[in-house]
Amino acid sequence: MEHNALEQMLALTRKWFPEREVTERCMGEAMFLEKDYWHKMEIAVCNGIAKAFGG
Repeated sequence: MEHNALEQMLALTRKWFPEREVTERCMGEAMFLEKDYWHKMEIAVCNGIAKAFGG
């Protein structure tokens, strides 16, 4: 699965929308949600580190 983009997209789609039919739009929405989640997680970690070190 690591080297198969379609399998990765299907896994993300099932993660974010377990009950929806898999379509191109649904896969695009899942990709957006996944990227947005990890972007926000990156910001949260950076803020936590800065707060821990008094920044």
